[in-house]
Amino acid sequence: MSGNITDWVASKLAENEKLEIVGYTPEYYLNVRSKDGNPFVVAVTGVKQVIELSDVDPLFASDTKPHMVINIPSKALWRGAAIDRIHAASAAFGTLGDVSRAAYLDDAGSYRDKNMGFFINAMKHHKNVSSVSYIFNTVFNVDRKSGSRIIVAVIYAYNMSAEDVRDTRNHVGRFDVIVKSTSYGSITSQAEEAAMSMGAQALTFGGLMQRLAK
Repeated sequence: MSGNITDWVASKLAENEKLEIVGYTPEYYLNVRSKDGNPFVVAVTGVKQVIELSDVDPLFASDTKPHMVINIPSKALWRGAAIDRIHAASAAFGTLGDVSRAAYLDDAGSYRDKNMGFFINAMKHHKNVSSVSYIFNTVFNVDRKSGSRIIVAVIYAYNMSAEDVRDTRNHVGRFDVIVKSTSYGSITSQAEEAAMSMGAQALTFGGLMQRLAK
């Protein structure tokens, strides 16, 4: 890991007047503290495309273990195995912007993305769902009590377009359902057609809940 990425993250966090950089603990760890909170350790990675288990496992092998792992660039995907490793260590993962959000929790390692957490909890508590697991940070295997497994991709889109659907397929691979993360906006007919051409469905949250039951 190049220290330049960590230095860049440190400079960006220092611009937030409510955060303080206490120091470095090796080159890719930052000790961060909110002005009214406890310090916590942030590890910085610089994976360009997909963050794998092999990228995060060494971060927890030393005496200094991070409470949070972030990656630059933020558009990189987090593989499910990497996420599971981080969560098993009672740590969090996210983006540069998530550091300031985690800083105001009593335990920064407990931070979870609010939108994804909503979908994960809703799917886990569905009466026809037996388990939910990460494929990527926004794509999930959903095993059902009745019916086959469904792959669900959640995207941030106000008005879901055909381009959103195609871009998601190119980015994460196959899915059975693509869902808008917000209840605002709409799903265009072109998006529905694009999903259908892939053998998938473009749905709202309510539509997803109905689909899981079938």
